[in-house]
Amino acid sequence: MLLLTGLIGFISALFFYCQALASGLGRKRWAFAGLLFGPFIWPMFCMKKRMKTNRKFGFGGLIFRA
Repeated sequence: MLLLTGLIGFISALFFYCQALASGLGRKRWAFAGLLFGPFIWPMFCMKKRMKTNRKFGFGGLIFRA
C-alpha cells in the first residue's frame, strides 16, 4: 500500500511538472505539490492556470485553443 502511494505521488509529480512547464507556471512548486498530495491538486492547478490566462488576456479576451 505504501509503495502504491509513493508510485502515485511520483507519477503525479512528473505529470504536474510537465503540465506546469507547458503552462508557464512554477515547475518545482507544482511537482512538489503533486508529490505530496497526488492527483488531488488537479482542480487547484486548473484554477491557477485559468487565473494566469485571465490576468494575461483579461476576462473579455478571445482565446483560440487548438
